[in-house]
Amino acid sequence: MGILITKVRIENYRSIESMEVSLSETNVIIGANNSGKSNFLRAINVALGQTRVVSSDDIHINNGEVVDETKYATIDLMIRPCDSQAKEMETFSDFWIGVFTDSWITTGSVGGDFVGIRTIIQYDVLKNYYMIVHKQITDWGDSISTSSVSRKKIFTGDMNTYISAFYMDAQRDVVDDIRDKKSYFGRATSRIKLPEDKTADIERQLNDINSQIVDSIPALKQTANSISSIAPTVGNPNGTIEIEPLARKLSDLHKGMDIFYRDGDAARLSVSQHGMGTRSWISFLTLGTYIEWEKKNLVEDDPESESFVVLTMEEPEAHLHPQAQQKLYTQIKSFSGQKIISTHSPSIVSQAELSSLIHFEKKQGKTIANRFDKTKYSNEEINRIKREVVSSHGDLLFSRAIVLCEGVTEEQALPMYFEKYFGVSPSFWGISIIGIGGQNYKTFLSLIRDFNIDWYIFSDGEDSTIKTVKKAVKKVFSAEIEDCNNIIILENKEDFEKHLINSGYVNEIVEAICDYEENPDFVTQYIRTRDQKSDGRKKTNLPKCPTCKQDIYADVIKDYSGTEGYNKAVYDCCTDKQAKAKYATVVADKIVNLEDDARNIPPKIKQLLIEMQRLIVTNERDDESESIQETTSNS
Repeated sequence: MGILITKVRIENYRSIESMEVSLSETNVIIGANNSGKSNFLRAINVALGQTRVVSSDDIHINNGEVVDETKYATIDLMIRPCDSQAKEMETFSDFWIGVFTDSWITTGSVGGDFVGIRTIIQYDVLKNYYMIVHKQITDWGDSISTSSVSRKKIFTGDMNTYISAFYMDAQRDVVDDIRDKKSYFGRATSRIKLPEDKTADIERQLNDINSQIVDSIPALKQTANSISSIAPTVGNPNGTIEIEPLARKLSDLHKGMDIFYRDGDAARLSVSQHGMGTRSWISFLTLGTYIEWEKKNLVEDDPESESFVVLTMEEPEAHLHPQAQQKLYTQIKSFSGQKIISTHSPSIVSQAELSSLIHFEKKQGKTIANRFDKTKYSNEEINRIKREVVSSHGDLLFSRAIVLCEGVTEEQALPMYFEKYFGVSPSFWGISIIGIGGQNYKTFLSLIRDFNIDWYIFSDGEDSTIKTVKKAVKKVFSAEIEDCNNIIILENKEDFEKHLINSGYVNEIVEAICDYEENPDFVTQYIRTRDQKSDGRKKTNLPKCPTCKQDIYADVIKDYSGTEGYNKAVYDCCTDKQAKAKYATVVADKIVNLEDDARNIPPKIKQLLIEMQRLIVTNERDDESESIQETTSNS
């Protein structure tokens, strides 16, 4: 590869007010919608000269701010030399020194030589439009404001030849690409390298074939004669109109091209008759072909030459099912060049290296990027995160906030209480509620910390569970759980079901269970068949056996008599075997539909939702700000 973009800084570009990102060879950008992912990809293409038309739409506008022609956008790129494994080196190779020349290379930097490109989108008063200006960064500094730059400078001819950037957005469609000469498909298929005499001979044959087709089909011939009468009407009696069933010039072949796909023994169908998934996929593959074709042409012209390609791709998984997404990502990884991919696909994330993940989020209206730092983890911890978080709960990486809870009951019930309280589902606000079995808090919290995702814990109150939570929070955040308002712990050693019972929802639980089982006496029958039966064995306080030195255990008998016994029976019924998963939603549905608004959300759950309300308000403000920016850009 020879070179690599290692750092990107952006200020006042579209929805991005200020951000800095470190890049590697392959980068997978994740995060909620409206967090700035697409605009980050566009910014890189602007900086590398692939986007030449800019306007006031590209300038970031804050909420309540009026467009000011003195405001400008800045995009900084740091390009470093690297070896074939994309490992950074101290100095550029002779080839790249020749490409950049001393005009662009900064030497003597602590981290090694680099090329710093500053791109400014600014309003030109004399020309009355926005323009792009490039400058050399001679001292990278700690920020855009502290760096040093040269006067206006243009790219060398070799920079334009040997450095390329390709952007593919989520709206690609190979059917449109076939007809568009400027698409990657059109550019590749219109590159006709044949001797002039051969080209002339083929085009002469195409012209004869066109004439034969029109003359041989009466309807075509009659139509051609009919529409030719337009010539005198428009004022030119010598004008002619011709019907071309086929392209007459080789450079126009793409206009008449089509792609056909046959699935096994199925019918041969044009790609236009296939779904958007297939069409989108083919469009991506034509990009890969075009890149390889360009690379091959450069090497043919100069065998000693190198090339650097930056691929910025938006949602490559769009329209594809999960298995196809995995195959496509494998193909994309094989493309030449540095790759920067934005995605909403857990399937793609599960295949990516953790070190390639970059999480985008919006905090108080500002886009922030956080890269996974594998140096903070042992190999065992990385494998655990990959296995227990990314592969199993990959969707959480796209969340604005995450609620970690004990298990399946909370995972199913909490979203229903959330919707009752806020009027929308958690997914509306990009909030994930995940049951983790009470043992993996540290694994989840570590990833949450590195990606700076807002988080909450809704925990059972057993001593062992509290100890686990306390240890994890202390280890990951160096905080005490007593000081964290975002951690809600049930009291009096309760679990979720005990909290409902102790909060006065016994009747609702019984009604919900009986309705589900379609048996009004189900709980009564449950008590009748299990009362006074064995409830296992329990260790006593008696001295250990003098013979075997083991603890003394005694049989425990279920006693469902009285109010306390009845509550115990209800608890056993709704936690017995598969009952937790079976009754969680029906019990929650019964409670949230109570007419008494003071009772339709249990107290500890309401405490959690009140804490989350602060985040919801912040998200609403951020979305309003984003909406204003998008409205301004589209106007």
